[in-house]
Amino acid sequence: MDQELTLDQMQPIVYQQLQRSFEHERLAHAYLFEGEKGTGKHEMGIWLAQHLFCTNQNKQLPCGVCNNCQRIKNQEHPDVLVIQPEGQTIKVDQIRRLQTEFSRSGYESRKKVFLIKEAEKMNASAANSLLKFLEEPPGEFLAILETDAIGRILPTIQSRCQILHFQELPKGVLIQKLQQAKIPLEKAKLLAFLTNSFGKA
Repeated sequence: MDQELTLDQMQPIVYQQLQRSFEHERLAHAYLFEGEKGTGKHEMGIWLAQHLFCTNQNKQLPCGVCNNCQRIKNQEHPDVLVIQPEGQTIKVDQIRRLQTEFSRSGYESRKKVFLIKEAEKMNASAANSLLKFLEEPPGEFLAILETDAIGRILPTIQSRCQILHFQELPKGVLIQKLQQAKIPLEKAKLLAFLTNSFGKA
């Protein structure tokens, strides 16, 4: 994501809510980010992980440039794990590997964070395994599930998470995001007129 388009422009409500929770040390241990594709769910998850591990603590926001912020952005931090579907689904082995990983204490701190992309693609045994994990959390961790089909997430998992709704992007922001994806301005304007969804555009 280019610097010009910030998360507080894309999702001001979610951004402010998470920022306040962080400042008051009231982060939930599990979040479910739900909303259309392209609304900044994964970027927000990465930003929240950076918030927890950023070494420039004199700032109210993650600096984005320290060693930890950079490694999280490049998926190289040992205590921040990203899970995504292998093929069509997220399998139970992936969740079990995660649990094994989390039963050890964090490599570099006590905290661990995991992000599950397309969480609706967990098969039944993976979902049940994750549920057990959320019910009996081992140590300090933050779970972020991302979905654009909340109806396909087990209600029992939903009830264990704080659900944050990512709104469709405002027209101006969508046009900017499309331009960042190398779509010419005129075409971006037309697409933004036809749909509010970055994924569909």
